[in-house]
Amino acid sequence: MRSFRYSSPGNSALLLTALLGLAFASFARSETASQSWSPPRLATPPVIDGNLGDEAWKDVPAITNLKQVEPVPGGEPSEKTDFYLGYDSTRLYFFIVAHDTKPEGIVATQRKRDADLDGDDNFIIVLDPFLDRRNGYYFAVNSLGAKRDALIRGGLTLNTDWDGLWEVVAKRTPDGWQAEGSIPLSTLSFNSKTPAWGLNLERQIARKGEKIRWQSPQRQYEVNHLAATGRLTGLTDLRRAARYEARPFTSVTYVNDTVTGKEYTQLKPGFDLSYKLTDSTTTVVTFNTDFADAEVDERQVNLTRFPVFFPEKRAFFLQDAGVFAYSLINRNPLPYYSRRIGIGPRGEVVDIFAGARISGREGPVNFGLLTVRTEASGTLEAKDLAVGRVLVRATDEIGVGVIGTFGDPRTNGDAWLAGFDLNYNTGRLFDQPASPFQGSLYFEETESTNRNDDSAAFGWGAIYDSPTWGFTSYLDRVGKDFYPALGNVQQTGIYNLTGKLDYEFNPEPLKRIVPVFSASHRHSLITNSREQETYGPEVSFETKRGDTLLLRTKVENERLPASFRVPNGVVVLPGSFYGEHLEVAMTTSKSRPISGTASVAKRLYYAGDQILYKSSLTWRPVPVFNVDAGFEYTDVTLPYAEFPVRLMKLGGAVQFSPKLVWSVLGQFDNLSHSVGFNTRLRWTYMPGGDIFWVFNQGADIDDGRWDFTRTEISTKMGATFRF
Repeated sequence: MRSFRYSSPGNSALLLTALLGLAFASFARSETASQSWSPPRLATPPVIDGNLGDEAWKDVPAITNLKQVEPVPGGEPSEKTDFYLGYDSTRLYFFIVAHDTKPEGIVATQRKRDADLDGDDNFIIVLDPFLDRRNGYYFAVNSLGAKRDALIRGGLTLNTDWDGLWEVVAKRTPDGWQAEGSIPLSTLSFNSKTPAWGLNLERQIARKGEKIRWQSPQRQYEVNHLAATGRLTGLTDLRRAARYEARPFTSVTYVNDTVTGKEYTQLKPGFDLSYKLTDSTTTVVTFNTDFADAEVDERQVNLTRFPVFFPEKRAFFLQDAGVFAYSLINRNPLPYYSRRIGIGPRGEVVDIFAGARISGREGPVNFGLLTVRTEASGTLEAKDLAVGRVLVRATDEIGVGVIGTFGDPRTNGDAWLAGFDLNYNTGRLFDQPASPFQGSLYFEETESTNRNDDSAAFGWGAIYDSPTWGFTSYLDRVGKDFYPALGNVQQTGIYNLTGKLDYEFNPEPLKRIVPVFSASHRHSLITNSREQETYGPEVSFETKRGDTLLLRTKVENERLPASFRVPNGVVVLPGSFYGEHLEVAMTTSKSRPISGTASVAKRLYYAGDQILYKSSLTWRPVPVFNVDAGFEYTDVTLPYAEFPVRLMKLGGAVQFSPKLVWSVLGQFDNLSHSVGFNTRLRWTYMPGGDIFWVFNQGADIDDGRWDFTRTEISTKMGATFRF
């Protein structure tokens, strides 16, 4: 591998990286003290109807020993919970009985798939089928039967855009609510020879601000923290009812674009076909891939010189996405960012002709290989793109991995990337209970057309959280010619060091008070000078219901090396600047019928400052109907220019049932003088089968006159067949 140049800050980074590596090596191997549960094998599967009287549940014991996480860690719950779990060769079955002495107080506002259930009474099941502490599954349900599911990546991060095939029926009862469901093993990746799975359970009683959990009932853990799960044992003779999964689909799209003058109707049939090579390894082929059903991105107004980051929402790239997770990098510099595929350099859609993926876990090895063929678009040629990832678990807590990418979706040149990472994940740092820690080291190098001088990046990430103290630290050193063509990098030619230290108090009558001190330093490797530095304290107060107040102050120093243009055409001039960041923010609990946020901040904006007002409002009068509104107003003042920025969003949903939801979203910003309107109807007519109707309308607004720019109407139908 070629050498690369670095300045003295880079030397410091290398030294600190080496020290962190030695610290990893010194950690004693330890296991979190875990409860275990062995569910019975059911001779006859239950009928999924929400009734506990089914004969299948007659002799099944219940898990009842959940403990409070909030408001009193380890305390006895205020309400009783019974969780029943059984299985057969092809499915897991569960039954939740959530007792409540005041059932009229149960909060239930959501019915749609993947709704935010944090404001509702809900129950969560977390599974780690490989017990690798990195990749798992998250299933949640409320008393109305609204389902939320997610992949767990990197041992903690939720990707809620994943949709798995599973079923659940919930109902209210005179003494609370209950839910019955089943999870097909075909929905999960697992190894039938693994002696135990990771398992955790959590219930939320919204009106009380109470959370109770089966394993690790401490505040510093999330229920999806895979290093802190219990053990699910005794699962034998597991197999898949089906090894093939076919997902044929077809869409019809009408487009009328007055800007380009194009008007057309397109019929696009396609399919995804997957085959389970083993219980834990899947290969998938996609043809004529279509994303007409994907949700629209929320609009962002970018007043910085750096690109914005959007989450992945497309199903093909979400399945087994955790296999491709790399290090603890905080978005930058990511070696692989799937949004680079199928989206051109100006945000335009680039059609995907075909793609294939093989991913899985065999023994201590996690691996994935994805390759895609995109069609020609404008001046871009058709491209072959690929990413490969291997992670080997050296121990239960240490993983060593490599990643590689090939191809450049934004230019007609060639590019590749190779990376290495070392990861450590434990729930008992230095063998201390309730001390979760995640740490990683990484190194990446790229090669691309005309970018081969200083093309490496390396760094670390560390996250620690005890019952009182918390600490995070990230370092990234990015060469000036580092170019991850299939990844994401915000800025090159820099090293960036950030850190945060917090301490939690729990005085009555509040839930917590958390003072925090954070600092960041960005140094230019090109000019060998400081480019940005911020530091300062903040403190947050949280009530037992979940309302919060945040007070923040920071000192900000920034040097802008070159001018850049913001969306309204104003050119921001270079120079060195100093200022302060002052902020007050309030958030009300999502369990209230009307909830929201409000904040005001005054901060440095290069040679001037900006005052930012932000607010959001969520109104849930009845479960059938929800309204969400957001407003941002930024007043920018520079010595040579003044301008306001307004961003407004108004959305809502009519939730006829968990299977039929109609949603609407309108967005406007004054810099682009444009409005975007999206409405989407989703009908799940069978498990794995959906019909979408989507309408998108764009318009420019000038002096009160509306000029429609792009109209797009799509209908998409798909189904899933397993055999």
